[in-house]
Amino acid sequence: MARNTAHPLRLILVTIFVALVLAAGYVSWVLLTPVDSEVVDTIEFPIARGQSLRRVTSNLAEAGLIRDARVLELYGRLLDAAPRVRSGTYPLSPGQRPVDILSDIVYGRALDESIRVTIPEGWRLEQIGTRLEAFGVVSADDFADAAVMKERHRSFEFLLGLEDGETLEGFLYPETYRFDEGSDPTDVIERMLATFEDRVGDLLLGDDAEDRRLSIREIVTLASIVQHESPTADMPLVAGVFENRLRDGRRLESDATVNYALGTSDRRPTFAQVLTQHPFNTYRRDGLPPGPIGNPGREAIEAAVNPAEHQYYFFLHPLDGRTILSRTYEEHRANAERYLER
Repeated sequence: MARNTAHPLRLILVTIFVALVLAAGYVSWVLLTPVDSEVVDTIEFPIARGQSLRRVTSNLAEAGLIRDARVLELYGRLLDAAPRVRSGTYPLSPGQRPVDILSDIVYGRALDESIRVTIPEGWRLEQIGTRLEAFGVVSADDFADAAVMKERHRSFEFLLGLEDGETLEGFLYPETYRFDEGSDPTDVIERMLATFEDRVGDLLLGDDAEDRRLSIREIVTLASIVQHESPTADMPLVAGVFENRLRDGRRLESDATVNYALGTSDRRPTFAQVLTQHPFNTYRRDGLPPGPIGNPGREAIEAAVNPAEHQYYFFLHPLDGRTILSRTYEEHRANAERYLER
């Protein structure tokens, strides 16, 4: 007589089904239920570069942020999260669902640990490098070595006139940046060049660019001088003085270029300093200097592109910040005696 096997088989199937239901319930409980839903405070949870998903979930469990490291790891692997774990410091809470914690880690919702650095308008390359080094972003020497024209910078249209190895002085846009500690110096340079393009590309690469008398680098060079020689409101006036001098073949006679040549910051260079032979000393050299004397902001570049039209060839600034313009040297000397030599 044949034995009836239906009952034992049914029992096995029921047992498997119940086990699967219980397992699914446990997995759902682990993945969807916070360790303590009443907790709203966060802790800073660090993930090192290159740390595996298994190590991360294990550390989460040890920190009391999730219940079961293995379940969350397996869930993450099903979603291909293992290669997408991002390093950083994350603000996490036992009040979060584990799946949400995993999402934060995969999408990099870490605390912003970047370094905020402000580069003032007109600063020279070496000044920028010194500040970046002081903030731990990059060494000044590495920054200086990276701040030259390279093939990878050819995508920036405003640099097309530069040869490989020429300095990028003038094109490192002054701005407030956020950099990571120990950044790659070339990446820092690229960021500043991209900001230059974004902030002033419209001024330098417009439809009328080919009709201008000065090249882009010459405009930036003039702007860098204007940046140091004038308060912001009067930049077009000062640019107009230099434009008149360039047009008529007069030397620019800019004190700022003397300071750049000598590495000084004197408000009024001495007679001996003015006589110093140097390629950047526009008291001794005709036309513009070989390149920018700093990194100008938008207002200075805009003034160099669109200088004010007038008949003045001299200017000076009393201590109150005004700009006093003169048509002749005699008038300029009289203004100097009146406003400066008291």
